[in-house]
Formats: sequence, structure tokens, C-alpha cells
Amino acid sequence: MSDRTGAISSQYIPVFLLTGFLGSGKTSLLSRLIHRPEFSDTAVIINEFGEVGLDHMLVDQSSDTDIVLLDSGCLCCAMSGSLQESLESLYYRRLRKEIPHFERIVIETSGLADPGAIINAIGGDPAVARRFRLAGIITTVDALHGLEAIGSYREAAAQLAVADHVVLTKTDLLGDSVAALDLRRELGIRNPHAEIHVGPTLDSAGIRRLFTSTETRPTDPPALPNRNERGSPLGHVFKYGITAQTFHLQKPISWPAYADWVHAMQRRHGESLLRAKGILRMEDGECYAIHAVHHLFSAPLKLQRAIEGPQQGALVLITEKLSRQELEETVALLLQ
Repeated sequence: MSDRTGAISSQYIPVFLLTGFLGSGKTSLLSRLIHRPEFSDTAVIINEFGEVGLDHMLVDQSSDTDIVLLDSGCLCCAMSGSLQESLESLYYRRLRKEIPHFERIVIETSGLADPGAIINAIGGDPAVARRFRLAGIITTVDALHGLEAIGSYREAAAQLAVADHVVLTKTDLLGDSVAALDLRRELGIRNPHAEIHVGPTLDSAGIRRLFTSTETRPTDPPALPNRNERGSPLGHVFKYGITAQTFHLQKPISWPAYADWVHAMQRRHGESLLRAKGILRMEDGECYAIHAVHHLFSAPLKLQRAIEGPQQGALVLITEKLSRQELEETVALLLQ
């Protein structure tokens, strides 16, 4: 499953994280999604069956009592052990045809979960990493109280910072379209790399976009209007010093330079690196998706299609209490 450069192939089961702070509407969103036809080829790992309203949708239940099949075709698996055990169990049951085939896995996290720890659980276990890869992070934000939570709790700030998609919930309670627009703009400032969706109006196309792997999206989402007062060269600063910095690398990267950069990031900034993601063109002429959390760097994933425009060479580093200058010193290693 790997070539001589260490890059992994694309024959992996994509895993999506559905995260969001306490009361953000994460479980309500999931309850809607699992009943949709777009989820017919999806396995969902949830905390408890009782929270997502499965009773009247139950079609079949495995003899192990921890997997149910809904009439939508979605599989729901209650986590009874570690995340690694749940993933391995789903994989082998699919292989033995004990459960229907599925194309992706969605993991519902708890409201106080640190996304980094879960991402590490996927990429840090060799047995799991051979079969699964992180494909995207979806974060729910309560339109009424979300910004307050993000400003008060590090977990909420981190969940927003690492998101590829943000789903706004309870927008119907705002009662003001201007307030909704201001909220979207504020979230866009705090995470300029995430696509923002309105939960109550999420349609089939939006659901498919949520669960499209980040490295295979056809286009970048449109940017929200900038606020001059927040346009700091140090990036988009949260409370707790969480920032999202983007670097554009136009020249091809050599594998030795990439290895030097990885080692430097692990040694100097591993504890502060909440997430790294990007698409880099390497010296072999191919584009690779880059993913990392803290000290754990996944093997680069060779993309199956050409990447053009601003996505190519874009590297996003989401960190805690690091300046852009400190990151520039390590990113320079990629260009040597």
C-alpha cells in the first residue's frame, strides 16, 4: 500500500469526524443525517444508541448487539471499547460480509473531546492506519451560544480551529438575517479555511459536500469579506493563542527537504501543532495531501487527479501559541 517514497495509496476507508461542543446540536444533526439516502453506504460510530432516535428506524441488529442497520441503509455502531477496536471490528465484519458494505465511516465525538486525540487514534495505530485515513472534520456550532463557548472553552476553540466544514445549528432561533450573516463572517475570520453551512437548510448537495474528502474537493469555498481590524500578519488569533497560518509553496518539494521539515516540526512544535493540512507538489511531479496532528505526521497521500490553482502548494498550519515567524523558520526547510 505504499511506494518507495513512503506515500500511501488511496485504497483506504475514509473517516470523517463529527465534532462540536456541548449543546451545539451535533446529535440532532446526526439524527437527521442517518435517515437520509445519502448515508446509505455509511457506517456511523456513535456514543449511545438512545441519543440519536433509532428505535423506530431499526431494521436489523447484529448478534453482538452493538450494530444496527437502518432502513436508510446506514449502519450505526455503538462504541463499546476503544476507537481502534470499533474501527477494526467494522472492517473485519465488512470483510466477512457479516454487515453490508460501506464506503465511509463517520465518528461522532463527545462534546468535550479534543479532536487531536481522536485523529491521533486513527493515524497513530499502525493496524488502523493501514486501512483508514482521516478524510475531513465537521464541527457544529450553536448559532445562539457558539461564540461564547468558543471564547470560554479551549475544546470548543480547538474544534472550530481544525474544522474543514462548520455547520451552524439553531439559526432559526436567531430571528435576524443580519445576525446570521455577522455570525458567519465571525466564524470565517476565526477559521478562514472552513466551509460554512446552515444546518436547517442543508440539502442533498450540501450533505454530499460535507462528506467529500478534503483533498478531492473540486473548488475552494468562497472567502467571506475581510475585516481590516482583524487582518493581522500573525493570522486569525483566538483566545488561547490558536492561529491558522497559510503558506503557499510554488516550487516542487524534495523528499529530503520534506523529511527535514517533518522532523523539525515534531521536535520544535509538536506539542503546539493542532493540525497541519495541505497539498504539496513533490519532486516526482505528483501532488500529495499532507496531514498531521501534534507529533504524528501521516504518510503523504498521492492524489489521483491533478490539482491546479491556489490549492496546489497551500499548507495550512493550525497551532497554539506560535508566531508566524516561528513557523516560517521551519517552513523554509521545505524550500531548501
